Amino acid sequence: MLVSFLFLVPFVIGALTVYLQPQEKRSVANAILRPWLPMFLFLVGSALLLIEGSICIFMAAPIFFAMSSIGGVLSWAILKTAKPSNGVVGSFLLLPLLGGVWERSVPIPDAILVSERSLHVQAAAAQIWQLINNATAIQPDEMRAGWAYRIGVPYPQEALTVTNDGARVRKLRWDKNVHFDEPILDWQENRYIRWQYDFANDSIPAAALDEHVTLGGKYFDLLDTSYLLTPDSDGTLMQIRVSYRVSTNFNFYAAWWAGLLVDNSADTILTFYKRRAEAAPILPGNAITLAR
Repeated sequence: MLVSFLFLVPFVIGALTVYLQPQEKRSVANAILRPWLPMFLFLVGSALLLIEGSICIFMAAPIFFAMSSIGGVLSWAILKTAKPSNGVVGSFLLLPLLGGVWERSVPIPDAILVSERSLHVQAAAAQIWQLINNATAIQPDEMRAGWAYRIGVPYPQEALTVTNDGARVRKLRWDKNVHFDEPILDWQENRYIRWQYDFANDSIPAAALDEHVTLGGKYFDLLDTSYLLTPDSDGTLMQIRVSYRVSTNFNFYAAWWAGLLVDNSADTILTFYKRRAEAAPILPGNAITLAR
């Protein structure tokens, strides 16, 4: 999604909505609220016509409504003292198109971000370690608190560490036939694990994710994830660290949304491990058997 689309399209829609209103119906309140109806219809139409995915629309909606109101108020203020010619109005309507042409020539900047979350678990580190490397039959109800899943990200089904040519690899399977590998970079048993992400060409089916949040895609990517387990007298402090990339021409906004979703997803995953570890403790001495 371009900045010109995110900011200028709703701005123009808001301004045009007020411009087309009869003069006697124009007011500040009307200029703020009236553009919301065409803006809502525009968003619904974009979703139905698959111009934008549901996740992208959800994230863009606050900006769309705010910019449509700004456009409406500016149009109301101008129309109080002037009446623009048809040529001026026509030129104004070209703003998003001209902005898009310019924007496509500008390199997209990368923002590398980190999410760090923690949760105390009343279970031994070995129990949590077992779950990190062998989480199967994951149910949607166990992950339902995650905002990302509520707006269309597929639910995870299993995460299984295997050995592949002598190297450890974590195998992930999600709903909608999403699957990918997580080659393990650091392994300190019952203490610390870190992996990166490896997405094959068929890892993310075309309809599984909005292109703007596709893992390993042009706009968003997961770089690496690590878990640190620190035993204490009451159990184990479980810490997760996720590094990720956001690449848009409006990283100031996209990175904020990405941070909310990644933080919440990390919290949801920690809670998942906590519930399983505390509900089904593993007997001391149990070792992890890696699948081959």
